[in-house]
Amino acid sequence: MAGDRQPAPDDALVALLARAHGWAEELRAGTPLSILAQRENVSDAFLRTRIQPAFLSPRIQAAILAGTQPPELTVKALAKNLPLDWSDQEQVLGFSAS
Repeated sequence: MAGDRQPAPDDALVALLARAHGWAEELRAGTPLSILAQRENVSDAFLRTRIQPAFLSPRIQAAILAGTQPPELTVKALAKNLPLDWSDQEQVLGFSAS
């Protein structure tokens, strides 16, 4: 139908996801969080909240990359303290059960 919007990835969410994976990889390689935070010119606490998307459920990450995430899924929503359980993450972030 004319006028229907096609899904489009949110550049801010995609960039955050990519950065979070990069930071997580550096942490796994042994780089201290404090060094990463200093390099990024942010506090340790800020970096801790921004690295969380690297640990989102694969379903949420795929939706972000495809641009099909719920409209309420924003960078701010991802900065909250999210549950570790993927099903719980999906529920908190507005993904319907399927």
